[in-house]
Amino acid sequence: MTETTPPAEVPPEQIEWINGFPTPPSEPNKPLHAFISVMRLLRNKEDTRQVFEIVQALSSGSAKKTFRRFTDTDYGRRVVAEPVKLEEILSNREALRAMPEGSLGRVYLDFMEGENLTPDGLIDAAEEAGLDFRGETQFEEFRRLFLHLDVSHDLWHVLTGYGRDALGELCNLVVTRRMSKNNGFRLIVFIGMIAQKLERPGTPIIKALNEAGEMSRAMAWLPAIDIEELLPLPLSEVRRRLNISEPAIYNLVPDEIKASLLKPKIKETQTERETANDGALAH
Repeated sequence: MTETTPPAEVPPEQIEWINGFPTPPSEPNKPLHAFISVMRLLRNKEDTRQVFEIVQALSSGSAKKTFRRFTDTDYGRRVVAEPVKLEEILSNREALRAMPEGSLGRVYLDFMEGENLTPDGLIDAAEEAGLDFRGETQFEEFRRLFLHLDVSHDLWHVLTGYGRDALGELCNLVVTRRMSKNNGFRLIVFIGMIAQKLERPGTPIIKALNEAGEMSRAMAWLPAIDIEELLPLPLSEVRRRLNISEPAIYNLVPDEIKASLLKPKIKETQTERETANDGALAH
């Protein structure tokens, strides 16, 4: 992990207070930076760092709107103020394994173990992109929301039924875009859709993404849902409560086609490439 310089303290006159919580000044959008990161992500969909690069580059305005909406809810205020540490809840594998077979918690655990994932992995990827979830900050409540959303990503895969193949990731990002209103996700989905359609012209890529959009408009606003309360319940019951329907078009695409979409053209992530380059320069 690279060392980062602590951010300079923001003077009081630049702080915007939202629902009683301090928030940092909004940074301008950086569309060129976002475009370059999308190209890197298309070369290797496992390079999760690039997702955070894109989202940060195009987050101006949307982050504070999401924070306001989140802290308008009782659960949202609990998350940022107590705080509710979802990253610890979802990392407690013994507790998840003790939940009933078929429950949201058990299915989530199976998904994470099957894909060799951890909540810490997402936090590390964010840090690689310069989004520090572990250091000191003036804006702990503001950061807590985005840490909460970060570690929710894989949980939303389980809730929606979308896999970690390239099409499943795009569909899940359609849902994420609806939940956060961040245009970074819109850019990833748009360019990813074109790239996948060029690879597999006969595959219903666009139909699957449109279906994800329809599903996301019908479902509850996921950030404000008390997930800890739902983890022991049957996944089918949770989906019913949240009005999450089955992704029928996505499920019709054969697994071998999903697995073939956007196969990584390079093996290393951006951080691994930079580390290798630094090592080569040192010699």
